[in-house]
Amino acid sequence: MISQTGQQDNVVILLGGDVSPRRVEFGEPPESLFALAHDKMQEADIRFCHVPHALSTRGCLQYRTHITYYERQSPENIRSLTYAGFNVVCHASNNCFDYGPEAMADTLDLLRRNNIKVVGAGKNIAEARTPAIFETNGVKVGFLSYCCVVMVEYEAREDKPGVCPIRVATYFEIVDVNPGAPPKIITIPREDDVRAMEEDVRKLRSQVDVVVVSMHWGTHEPGTLAMYQPVVGHRAIDAGADLVVGHHGALLKGIEMYKGKAIFYSLAHLAVEKPANLKPPPGVHSKGPASLYMKTKSSEPGWERYPGAKERRYSMLVKCVAGKNGVRKISFLPVYINRLAEPEFVSQGDPRFSEVVGYAERWCKELSANLTAEGDEIVVSERR
Repeated sequence: MISQTGQQDNVVILLGGDVSPRRVEFGEPPESLFALAHDKMQEADIRFCHVPHALSTRGCLQYRTHITYYERQSPENIRSLTYAGFNVVCHASNNCFDYGPEAMADTLDLLRRNNIKVVGAGKNIAEARTPAIFETNGVKVGFLSYCCVVMVEYEAREDKPGVCPIRVATYFEIVDVNPGAPPKIITIPREDDVRAMEEDVRKLRSQVDVVVVSMHWGTHEPGTLAMYQPVVGHRAIDAGADLVVGHHGALLKGIEMYKGKAIFYSLAHLAVEKPANLKPPPGVHSKGPASLYMKTKSSEPGWERYPGAKERRYSMLVKCVAGKNGVRKISFLPVYINRLAEPEFVSQGDPRFSEVVGYAERWCKELSANLTAEGDEIVVSERR
């Protein structure tokens, strides 16, 4: 592919956040979820997203450490992913094992049978740590993925399926003499898990021209970064990663430039359909302790399919142009999610373009990324 730089060995990679399709459950064609974004997405050579839930009808509910509802989708919803053209997905999430090993095995098999490579989860820890590698125009690109929001028994082991973990310990420090004042929250990643990630990155670095690392991490609070996130992101880059992309937070968060490499802390939802027409299984609570923006009731009529605060509608697709000498350009394409949970690219001149970009800029101010509009995309560079 020849990109704006005019170099013929370029590879264009598009990376998005959470995709959780439910078109079949709503009685609609699965392809329609990406009807507004399809044509633009086909301009890329490699398309990546995060698939947090099982695509299966098998399995049973697993023990969880917090109150929530459980989600899985009909396998027929795979057509949403294939129509969009995704050829690599991360399945390392705090929900992918909700229905146990059978549903996870079905999901992994379904994705692979549809020519979609999977990273971050597997039948054992060795498979979960295995990278996905593409070669296009003579350029090799490798993907790895890890989960920092690790539910009890969701991690993969030598003889057990699950996610590739980077487990995190949480501590609280009293910083105010007033009783009841909020403490400082200290989060520290497990050293053995981080070293395993570094080993994976270094090994992959020797095999490819570009290394992309995906992280399921962070909190659901707007703009907030947990203490461990920059630590893990920096160590991934120090080990040889060229780009780090995060998901789980459901909202866009800041972008950091570290040693000339970009860390996107949260890509937000890309196409997440809420199960508004489904009741939770018997014995399962439908609501948990959620932030204000996560409340299921929208203040605007007509948004029941994709409820919540307006900032949940802001998303992006990261655009990475790479060659044999590594990443040549990093930008993002602003995306707006409509009331049917469908992603739509927005252009300059559209008021929604400024809304998305302005929200992203808000969280970049304290980090080192500079955002510059270049046509309908936003170029990310290091602030000088």
